[in-house]
Amino acid sequence: MKTGRFGGILLATGAAVGAAAVVGLVLGFEPSKLPAALIDIAVYKLTFVAAAGLLAAGAIVRRYARRDATVQDARVPAGLPLEHDVPRLPDASVDDVVRNRDQRTDVRVPRGD
Repeated sequence: MKTGRFGGILLATGAAVGAAAVVGLVLGFEPSKLPAALIDIAVYKLTFVAAAGLLAAGAIVRRYARRDATVQDARVPAGLPLEHDVPRLPDASVDDVVRNRDQRTDVRVPRGD
């Protein structure tokens, strides 16, 4: 079953259950008047659904954590410069640059075409 179809089924089921709950509330249905065995079954079903939701959330979080860890552990591909290979500008204070403004010359960078 495709994920999109499964998602649509979940949405339709959720809408149907929500609509049934609203109708029951409007009509004055009281679940406490049901037999105790039916209430026990409903509570266990809710517990299993909650457990399944927690398991699914945990699996999703673990998958994303592993994916992030593998991305961070990846090495720099060959051909890319490492941090110590990147050229840097010389260290100069702002005062030196402002004081020597008249000594600067017009520098033009040639195009590579």
